[in-house]
Amino acid sequence: MFDPQRRAASRELRAAIKSLIAILEQHEADLGLRKRLRKEADRKSFHLAVEAIACNLAAVPLLDPERSLAVPRRSSVMWSKGRYSDPAYGQHFLDALDLMARPEVGLVESLTRGYRFANGDKQQTTIKPTPAFATRMPPSLSCWESFSREEQPEVLILKGLKDRKTGRSEEIEYAETRETRRLRKEVQLINAHLRKAPLKIVGDGSPLGDGDDGQPIDPTRRTVRRIFNNGSWRDDGRLFDGFWETMRRADRFRLIKVCTRAHPEGERIANVDFSQLFPRLAYQLCKREAPQGDPYDILGEGLSRDGFKKLVNSMLFAQGAVLRWPRETSTLFAKGTKLRDVVTLIRDAHAPIADLFGSGIGFRLMFIESGILIEALQALFAKGITALPLHDSVLVAASEAGAAEEVMKEAFARVTGESGGKLKVDFGSLLQ
Repeated sequence: MFDPQRRAASRELRAAIKSLIAILEQHEADLGLRKRLRKEADRKSFHLAVEAIACNLAAVPLLDPERSLAVPRRSSVMWSKGRYSDPAYGQHFLDALDLMARPEVGLVESLTRGYRFANGDKQQTTIKPTPAFATRMPPSLSCWESFSREEQPEVLILKGLKDRKTGRSEEIEYAETRETRRLRKEVQLINAHLRKAPLKIVGDGSPLGDGDDGQPIDPTRRTVRRIFNNGSWRDDGRLFDGFWETMRRADRFRLIKVCTRAHPEGERIANVDFSQLFPRLAYQLCKREAPQGDPYDILGEGLSRDGFKKLVNSMLFAQGAVLRWPRETSTLFAKGTKLRDVVTLIRDAHAPIADLFGSGIGFRLMFIESGILIEALQALFAKGITALPLHDSVLVAASEAGAAEEVMKEAFARVTGESGGKLKVDFGSLLQ
């Protein structure tokens, strides 16, 4: 997918793009595509679009040389207004893209043209760089240090309710308040630390593979956005977009190293995360004492624990009774197990919070979870500890896992007003 925030970092790439811009403007003049020069603001926008397009094309070999690049052309993206609009997009973007694809210019090959089917499905517009484009790029363009990435224009996202048919939710424009400014500042400070985090990606220079979202892993994606749901600043609030978030667990432990004072060459990571967080937070909301032991181990001895975990959390998010098995859950129970029997076992085991099942409280629990994580990140950064956020955990250097565990316990107590944050540390030892 096209990344409008991708920019040139190395002197060689910046010089190549400056030369490319001059060539494209000369082509415009020679082909009679413009009757007069662009105004200064329009000229800067055109240059920005060329840089973004060129950097995306140049990064394709590092991401996956076998793939094409999907670029947006929809009017809803090009002429989006408000806080979510991106300065790289607009008529200047389409002009630059179409100019580079003209036969007389020959820098881009168009593979497919995007369109939307009547049922809502769509096909992306896809392109790939031509050999002529490659000759315009510096020969040293073989590592991620040649690229940088800007922070997204808006890091605080408010989404509406999900459409029941598509499962999607639209971004909502919102009024600026003291609260939104505070929330945005928190994310921006986190991003400032993430951009300068001393990370090393261990590899042979080949593409890093795909993430859980099916997109190639891009180690320049160092910044995050905080996304709220249901049109409420008290629903969800998790951090998204860091490259490590979509990496498979094995790849995180294998490829990511954190440089520390004790190990400036980089050391393996540890994942410090909260265990059994949602049911424990649910008990706290009800001011009830959580049961001893694992709240997901309904039958004891770990029988079908993973299935009970998925179903417990689904029941906390559901609006009303759960009438169907959540995706990939029924196979985690013995063959022939009835959903209604499992639901009854869960409600009996967690009778003190049974009223919360089917209440949709899950998004509120996510909000508390995200608040704990942000509190922990701020404290970790203040201690000079590099931490990469996941939804309910952080990735830190293995030697700093103990310190991170204590910080996260303290963050849990500050946000919830109670102790009891249960954590586990995963060193990925079997993968080293």
